[in-house]
Amino acid sequence: MSLEIKYEELEAIIFDLGGVIIEVEMGYPYDYFAQHTSGDKDILIEDLRAIALSYEIGKIGDEEFINQVKETTKLNKTDEDIKIIWNGMLGQVPSKLGKLLHKIKQEKKTFILSNTNPIHIEEVEKRFKQSIPEYPLETLFDKIYYSYEIGLHKPDQKIFEYIIKAHNLIPHRTLFIDDNIHNVNSAKKLGLQTIHMNPPMNLPHVFSSLYQENK
Repeated sequence: MSLEIKYEELEAIIFDLGGVIIEVEMGYPYDYFAQHTSGDKDILIEDLRAIALSYEIGKIGDEEFINQVKETTKLNKTDEDIKIIWNGMLGQVPSKLGKLLHKIKQEKKTFILSNTNPIHIEEVEKRFKQSIPEYPLETLFDKIYYSYEIGLHKPDQKIFEYIIKAHNLIPHRTLFIDDNIHNVNSAKKLGLQTIHMNPPMNLPHVFSSLYQENK
């Protein structure tokens, strides 16, 4: 892997969460609901994505999100059932990331910038404690930004401008890592250094390459 980024010149690194730090299967809940309901599946998925977006920018809370999903899918599910299905897109947190992220934080300012929601974050924090008990999620970053808390959503450039302004970041000395190409392109337009995280890429491989190319 060849990366045209000089690690020693970076001052800050912004990480996406899902698809970068924790494994995800983004389509799982939508596919599940589509397979277990009748009617136009494309319209159903479109409606569910609109509900999810409202949830991820903080326009609705947990209760309203769950109620809207129930109303849209017409499935006889409990609140806990909906949470389990919704969390079905979340995978594992590789245990080896703890030491790596801890090391990076000693060298650079580090942040998380994630499109996410309270149900997912509650589950992510549990999985972090299970996989990396010595490094709670909040200890590995200088600041964590969740879309539902700040009312902004990638790839809207305002979310990048928000974090740049909050920490006086210099865009060309800031690296943004995300698995969504639209988010990457948006950040790139503001002058940030970027890495599009594509399988089989993972953080250990990325930083191994950065360290090697800066020797």
